[in-house]
Amino acid sequence: MSGAVLAKYAIEKHLPKNSGITVDYINVDEIEVFKNFAGKVYLFAGKPRVYNPKDLQSFTLSRFMAPELMDYKGSAVVIDPDIFVVKDISPIFNVNMAGKAIAACRKKSYWDTSFMLMDCTKLTHWSIDDILKGLRDKKLDYAIDVMSLKHEPEDSILELPRIWNNLDTLTPDTMAVHMTNRMTQPWKTGLAIDFTRNPMPRVFGIIPREPIHKLIGRYPTHYQKHPNPKIESFFFYLAKEAMKDSVITREWLQKEIDAGHIRKDLLEKID
Repeated sequence: MSGAVLAKYAIEKHLPKNSGITVDYINVDEIEVFKNFAGKVYLFAGKPRVYNPKDLQSFTLSRFMAPELMDYKGSAVVIDPDIFVVKDISPIFNVNMAGKAIAACRKKSYWDTSFMLMDCTKLTHWSIDDILKGLRDKKLDYAIDVMSLKHEPEDSILELPRIWNNLDTLTPDTMAVHMTNRMTQPWKTGLAIDFTRNPMPRVFGIIPREPIHKLIGRYPTHYQKHPNPKIESFFFYLAKEAMKDSVITREWLQKEIDAGHIRKDLLEKID
């Protein structure tokens, strides 16, 4: 949630006055269908996985709730809570969708749904109840069908330039930076890992890598320092600005630190 607070602040900080754009959270901890989905088994790239509401990635399916929450009216942008804008992103609502329902960046052979512009009027078939039921009944695969938009017609998706969702990269053209590597998110450095790891590819397709990496000390148990000092500094500065603007307080940050949600030295880094 601390990431989401700063992500919301970053958007609002850069919006022009009277933009008419509102920024809201989608919090799965407060949504009944996600509470009911806890403990259910679904397919992740063909392998069974149990939905854990306490997992770091438990929010991801909520990406597809935005049109429903908008009563299927108007346009919406949905972002992950580890995406931070660096400029005014209101121009995205002027993108010519050419009649398409969704705009997103490509990542290799699939669509990256962590940042989506949506024409909500064209997504009336998106229902979180239906998606969760499809996953529960093993009719949908989380990774193959849902998250990569394989269940959507290819001609209904517009490709966005990567500057709208720059993966751990800050350039003069970047509109939003996505701190996508969970292992190196700057607010988590030094804390024990609290997400479900995807299995590593097997050696020769047979030998599990995890025991080998543990044996040679290459299987970290704690979050690592971000390799790009510019990204880390950007995050510390964003937190400092949010504190200066009274969006967050020193007391709130200390409470999050004490709860083990954010790195122990964040206040020191901000100072």
